[in-house]
Amino acid sequence: MAIRTNTTKTIERASSALAGKCEKTMKNMDKLMAQAGCTGYPKEKVLLPLMPGSKDDVLFVGLNGVDFYFMRGKSVEMPQPLVEILRNTGNL
Repeated sequence: MAIRTNTTKTIERASSALAGKCEKTMKNMDKLMAQAGCTGYPKEKVLLPLMPGSKDDVLFVGLNGVDFYFMRGKSVEMPQPLVEILRNTGNL
């Protein structure tokens, strides 16, 4: 039985499949935060580091049942509750 190994091509495909979700998150950030019941928080600019050994370069954050997707290796501006979740989970 063959062992399935992630290669650069499979990782790029996974990233490109979620790229639309990352763009949608950034475009609709205020609306998503309102859906999560968290409005009025100041935004903070953070660099989402690439993680060695990570299967993908897309970072998922969930807040009160709302999904947020961000590309690793980029600086993004996000509300403080999301930054706090990332710090508490060791992703920043």
